Amino acid sequence: GPVPRRVAALLGPAPAVRTWPPAFTSVGLAAWAAAAGTAVSAMSSANAAVTMFLILRAATPF
Repeated sequence: GPVPRRVAALLGPAPAVRTWPPAFTSVGLAAWAAAAGTAVSAMSSANAAVTMFLILRAATPF
């Protein structure tokens, strides 16, 4: 039944850890390029938000 199979799976060896694909394959290159693009986009958005905050802070009288 399902219970003995589950117990056997829990007592067995741990499953293999999934890692990122190697960078020198087409899938790996696409994954690394997407990750780099996401990081650059996030940093650009953060920079724009900080700049806008500083401009609005300087333009607003206290």
